[in-house]
Amino acid sequence: MTLHEFVAAVKVAFPAGTVVDNPGGGISTITGFSDANISYVRGHSTIAVAFSELYDTYRKFRGQHVSSSELRSFRPSVFDSAARPAGHSCNCTFLFRILEKLNLSSAITGSGIRGNPYAIDIFPGRAV
Repeated sequence: MTLHEFVAAVKVAFPAGTVVDNPGGGISTITGFSDANISYVRGHSTIAVAFSELYDTYRKFRGQHVSSSELRSFRPSVFDSAARPAGHSCNCTFLFRILEKLNLSSAITGSGIRGNPYAIDIFPGRAV
C-alpha cells in the first residue's frame, strides 16, 4: 500500500463528522482533512496529524506487535504529549483505530496504563 492509497482509504473510512470511540472512554470526531493532515477533536482539543507520519509508522511496524509506549519512543514528536516539540499521546490510539477500521491490524488490547499499554498487532502486507 502506498501513501496515496493509505490516505484515500482513510478519507473513505473516516469522512468528516465520523465519531470514533476511544478505548479508554470518550470519543474523537473527525473534523476534516487537508492534503497533508487529518484533524480530529478529542475532548476540548483539536488535533491534526500528518498522514505521512501515520503511514510511516504503519510501515515501520507492519508485521509486528506495537504498543502506545513504543510509538511514543519511536516518534515522540507525533505520539508523546510530554515531548519537546510536543506530539499528542492521543495520536497513538487514533492510529490504532484507523488501522483497525482498515483491517490492517488486530483489535486494541491493553488497558492504557503503565505495565499494560494499549497495543495492536499490525498485519503483514494486508490490503485494504
